[in-house]
Amino acid sequence: MFDQRDEAGLVGAEVLPFVVLVFVVGTLMFAQAWTALDAKLAVIAGAGEAARAFVEHPGGRASDATGSAVTAGTAAISGYRIDGTGAIAPVGMPRLARCERVTFEASQEVPQLALARSRRSSMIIRARASEIVDPFRHGLGGRAPCQMPS
Repeated sequence: MFDQRDEAGLVGAEVLPFVVLVFVVGTLMFAQAWTALDAKLAVIAGAGEAARAFVEHPGGRASDATGSAVTAGTAAISGYRIDGTGAIAPVGMPRLARCERVTFEASQEVPQLALARSRRSSMIIRARASEIVDPFRHGLGGRAPCQMPS
């Protein structure tokens, strides 16, 4: 006769390694998603800070404003303390003139989880932000083309 008490708990012992594997892989995937989200927040802040620093630069030279913007954007990204390399660059040739739209792109390289591959790869997270130079800003010559006629 077959006794059911002899096989009690046998299925639980077989499933336990699978549950541990799913937990470990799930934890690694969560960590990867968290890193990507953190990098996305960093590049959004970096691009926004770069665009803001450009349009608020006190001088009248675009090259000085671009240098100031890159410095401010890089500092914003580095404040998040993410592993990998980050960069800030203007999109096109920004002009420091009234009503000009300037756009900056920030990118951050983030290590990617490598479970099935032997070599580590990375992904690049990007964000763009743009600002318009104030039409009533002091220190810039010329008339504002976007100013409404009175």
